[in-house]
Amino acid sequence: MQELATRARQLIAMGQLQAARDHWQAALNLLPPTSKEHQAIRGEIAKLDARLNPQPKTDWRKRLGPLGAVVAFLIKFKTALLLLLSKGSFLFNLLGFLLFYWALYGWVFGCGLFVSILIHELGHYIVIRQYGFAAALPRFHLFGAFVRWRGANVDPGVAAIISLAGPFFGFLSGLLAYGLFLQTHNGVWLALAQFAAWLNLLNLIPVWIFDGASAMNAIGKQERVAILIVSLILAYVLHSYLLLFVALATGYRLMRRDFPAEPRQKIAYYFVALMIGTGFLSWYCINQQHSMFPRHGQRESVQNISASDRRI
Repeated sequence: MQELATRARQLIAMGQLQAARDHWQAALNLLPPTSKEHQAIRGEIAKLDARLNPQPKTDWRKRLGPLGAVVAFLIKFKTALLLLLSKGSFLFNLLGFLLFYWALYGWVFGCGLFVSILIHELGHYIVIRQYGFAAALPRFHLFGAFVRWRGANVDPGVAAIISLAGPFFGFLSGLLAYGLFLQTHNGVWLALAQFAAWLNLLNLIPVWIFDGASAMNAIGKQERVAILIVSLILAYVLHSYLLLFVALATGYRLMRRDFPAEPRQKIAYYFVALMIGTGFLSWYCINQQHSMFPRHGQRESVQNISASDRRI
């Protein structure tokens, strides 16, 4: 039954709604009608039925004329108000994070930092929703953000794809910032690109709460050895201490021998590609920064960028 449910969610993510409904129906037939699971699956089938056979909406504005337009406006206003109240915590935390870093580093870097982290978390959120799981909007705190989601007995391969979606989207945000730097030669964009690369390399460390820990649950022994070797080579070539931490943590996971029953080789390729991409992005940004600020270290260069940011 669990296999049927997992496959149904995967089919929903691929847009195959009728096949997903058939899997949910097969799972429903295995359950007693009085069970909570039976009611939950009936709800999933009802959602699919609504998507497969949408009911035409009545245009009350045309029927009621001017009065209908007024009613439609009030409904929209009520919906916006309810949305604001229900998402008040999300908006409050988002605004607090944004204002804190705005005051600390200036509005351009502060907003860019916020957008970079938001894109990373939206990567998780989008992929979670594609697989049919419930998820809350990203919740910000002073040192970052996270996405709460619910999924019992999730396939390790699916969990790995969800985890690596954050670093992948974050890497894209770094490429965007670096492209803006090449176009404008504004050091703020270079600092943001370096931050994105640093953040997503940090999240590839396969231990604790980092995204790499969940991804490593789907990677077998041989693939972990390959990741260990590649990360050591990259750490040496790119002079990256974060890649060294990835290597050390991968070695720790090898010693734990927590290998999956069905290793996913493609997840290992995905992991290595993200290491290479974010590693080289960080390396390019650091080299550019050294050429722009030859007499100052990284902290001083960020302060110089922030000072210029406040003058914009």
